[in-house]
Amino acid sequence: MSLYRRIRYEFVLECFTPVAHAAGTTGNHSYLMTTKVRGPNGWEDCPIVSADTMRHKLREASSMALLDAAGMLGAGSLTEAALRLLFNGGMITGSDGGAVKLDAYRELVEIVPALGLFGGCAQNRIVPGRLNVDDALLICSETERYCQPWQIAEARRVGELDTYSAHVEEAQRVRMDAMLIPAMRKLLTDGEQVRVVGRLTAGEKASVSGDAVEKEKEKSAMLPRTFERLARGSLLAWGVEAVVQSDLDEDVFNVAVCAFLGHAVVGGKSGTGHGQLRVVAANKIAMAAPSREHESIDALALGVKCGDIFRKHVEERKDRIKSFFADVAA
Repeated sequence: MSLYRRIRYEFVLECFTPVAHAAGTTGNHSYLMTTKVRGPNGWEDCPIVSADTMRHKLREASSMALLDAAGMLGAGSLTEAALRLLFNGGMITGSDGGAVKLDAYRELVEIVPALGLFGGCAQNRIVPGRLNVDDALLICSETERYCQPWQIAEARRVGELDTYSAHVEEAQRVRMDAMLIPAMRKLLTDGEQVRVVGRLTAGEKASVSGDAVEKEKEKSAMLPRTFERLARGSLLAWGVEAVVQSDLDEDVFNVAVCAFLGHAVVGGKSGTGHGQLRVVAANKIAMAAPSREHESIDALALGVKCGDIFRKHVEERKDRIKSFFADVAA
């Protein structure tokens, strides 16, 4: 195959659960990550899942696939440097770290092929990548011109395009204070019960008297907070592309994309029903995730048996991979 062949995959992703991908907080309120776009009514801040997040999830998925194929998913398999290189891309170690010589660099990419796509930093040398990842952009009336026509057609199949604000909802959560439940307080020791009841009583008196200082001192630990999230069913336009130089490169790319999208979770609050994405369409082609049993997927999407070349490559080099990760400085 020719060198430097560019492969691009484009998707429509659905927020299968609400997505809380926050850009920051103001007080007890967190607000969504957005990007500024020129819409039909002027400039608007439209929600996204950032390209950095999507790229990190791809790296994480490919790294887990590598460790699985090499038999290194057990506890105690990695050093701190190896963990950093696999899941964060490594870091500059300083002038005393030494640069990777060209032959060592070639070996590094050969035994850990994902580094050729994602890049990173090992032994104080930047390893350039060949992967370009887009923001996952909310499909709405303001972003219509920035999405592919087939992505807009897919969104219109579900319903009319709404404004971005129609997709954003505000939720409130409260951390329950067990001290407010009489049955729970009975579990305390006698001394602790006296102390807690005294604190609650003092708080009530401060509230009645308007003593702000005492009220603040004795306030409940329930911590009410609000946050913005993309509503369930919102659609995102996303694309990812790579420059591949071999069949192995292409298979590594496919493994990363399929492993991520097979169970895509982004943003915060994933432990409380947030962040799950699922593929609605991929260039109008349904895509299945790979499995250990080499689940077949459409040949026009990501190859007939995604991962065969990758797993064979890693299996043949697993001892060298283990040795490399034991010594790498990243």
